[in-house]
Amino acid sequence: MNADTVTAVCATAIASASFVVTIQQSKASRQHNRHSVMPILTLWNYRRVGGTTGISLENHGLGPAFVTTSQTWLDQLPLGHWGHDAVVSICAELRETPRVVEMNRKPWVLPAGASRLLLSVDNYDNARHSDLWDLIKNRLAMRIVYDSVYGDDAYELAYRMDSLPDGTPGM
Repeated sequence: MNADTVTAVCATAIASASFVVTIQQSKASRQHNRHSVMPILTLWNYRRVGGTTGISLENHGLGPAFVTTSQTWLDQLPLGHWGHDAVVSICAELRETPRVVEMNRKPWVLPAGASRLLLSVDNYDNARHSDLWDLIKNRLAMRIVYDSVYGDDAYELAYRMDSLPDGTPGM
């Protein structure tokens, strides 16, 4: 082997290694970008006597959440999507009509850092609103599936799904 051949082989090896590193760096960069806009949804229930009481959907992630599907159960019976029909069924169980936010658009978007009270009352009073608190705490179950801006992640959030019997149909 002469010097030109050795130089050519070394140059090819270095170029190939550089190509592999570039591809790995590109994959890592794409993964970082996906994680940097990942939504993280949580469902919170809270009761504040004299204040707002209800169930809140919050996005603690850095990117918007695109809710693609939701499923609601009341007393282990499926009500369907958290929309008009499910909300009417839930409100029929209560003495006073609470404030409600429905997820009627597809996808329903929750921006980064935002929260929405899905079911709530202001100025909670135990005598007037105990049925709402019982419904939220003991009778309601939800499953929410959402995506990030990239649209193919299908993250899942569950609220009290352990209260449902085994074999409960999904969405």
